[in-house]
Amino acid sequence: MRPGLLFADTADESEVPDTRPAHRLVEQVAEDLGLSEVIDAMADGDREVADAARTVLLAVPPHPVHVIHRQSVLADCMREPNLARELYELTGRALEARRSAARAVFFDTPETMLNQSAVTLTSFVQLLRELRLLVGRYRQRVSSAGFGQLVAMVDDQFDDAYLQSAADQVSRLRLRGDILVSARLGSGNQSEGFVIRQPSRQARSLFRRGGRSDPPSASYRITGGDEAGHRALSSLRDQAVAGLAGAAVQCAQHVLSFFASLRAEVAFYLGCVNLRRALADRGAPVCLPKVNEAASRLFTAQGLYDPGLQLRLDHPAVANDIDADGMSLIMVTGANRGGKSTFLRSVGLAQLMAAAGIFVAATAFTTSARTGVFTHFTSDEDTSLTSGKLDEELLRMSQIADVITPNGMLLCNESFQSTNEREGSGIARHVINAMTEAHVAVVFVTHLYELANSCHEDRFGFPALFLRAERDDAGHRSFRLHEAAPQATSYGADLWNRAQRP
Repeated sequence: MRPGLLFADTADESEVPDTRPAHRLVEQVAEDLGLSEVIDAMADGDREVADAARTVLLAVPPHPVHVIHRQSVLADCMREPNLARELYELTGRALEARRSAARAVFFDTPETMLNQSAVTLTSFVQLLRELRLLVGRYRQRVSSAGFGQLVAMVDDQFDDAYLQSAADQVSRLRLRGDILVSARLGSGNQSEGFVIRQPSRQARSLFRRGGRSDPPSASYRITGGDEAGHRALSSLRDQAVAGLAGAAVQCAQHVLSFFASLRAEVAFYLGCVNLRRALADRGAPVCLPKVNEAASRLFTAQGLYDPGLQLRLDHPAVANDIDADGMSLIMVTGANRGGKSTFLRSVGLAQLMAAAGIFVAATAFTTSARTGVFTHFTSDEDTSLTSGKLDEELLRMSQIADVITPNGMLLCNESFQSTNEREGSGIARHVINAMTEAHVAVVFVTHLYELANSCHEDRFGFPALFLRAERDDAGHRSFRLHEAAPQATSYGADLWNRAQRP
């Protein structure tokens, strides 16, 4: 049973993407983009919400159809935040019921597993009744296809007649005392075909119909001191109960899987509600992005800012506008400490959040579907001294090249500056050329003037946008970027002069 809050209902299961991470470099992506700040705000202290948010944000990017589906579900959650919280609390009680039943089991035998499953299913039946009441209260207050799918599934599969029948069946699973079992002799006179029977009720009348006689029977009573007999009887009881216990465990696991899936999906949207509140408390705007087909090659934004930075500030973060529709390369240059890396993180986070189907940190945002976001940021020296910094950079780029696919996005922050300018520029040019030819969008922040200027002059035969961090004549930074050609200096002297001031 798929809750249907993250993925649109589709007849072809192959259209539903895997929610596992898109590639093995996701941990580096999360670190480079400062995703932990966003996830912490989404979690609001709840580890399960944090796990759900991280999984969805770093998962394989879904088709734009699923993005639209999630946006509509998110709109319902923003309008009715208590719905997400109540679903999250209810599913949490279901998982706790399973854990409580498991803690009460000390011996792993078929009968204990059967009784454990019976206890769990009893709780589940009651929780499914509560789920029906909960979705019924919100039925007329939600409009998304996702919640509509959930409501329809609950109505169809968990109606009153089914739940009452389920409760009756579960009550019969509780074995109390002796049981009546039938079996047949199989190969080697071994018992097989065990079936647990319902004991027949004996007539209570003093008179029975004439001519009726009981079927022939034989009995054997094991004495209290017959340990071997008791072990044999216990073994027969386990064999008789094993099939029923297996079916009960499977049934409990099936319902538990539904509750766990629903909790994980609701947890993600609850995290979105928490993040929206955290940003609103700081006066920061958000918007629902437009995610188009990959072939459209669209990328425009107004008021784009880094949400991770904003969550650390008590005043509005500086925002940027960008129009890079149709561009294969965005080259960012300019003054040191001018906001280039912050802008790069804002681009990466916006792309991840848009692909996840939630709002982005901007006043308007339009992009194309990407197969993944990859980062290549400058890193510290290898303290183990097993390789030089340039070797480490080349190795990381090789790992990215192994898994990046057409329509992916590569974000580079001061890559290949660990060597001299000519060599670093040459390596970077080869990387940019190869990536853009493979239809990978590249956003490159650099201080390598030779690289930036050569790209600006010949453009490699592909469209490119050149942005530069602003700096006035007095050396002040506005942390905004504007379209401009690269300059031969990054004004590093400004930082020196600032450090010398008393």
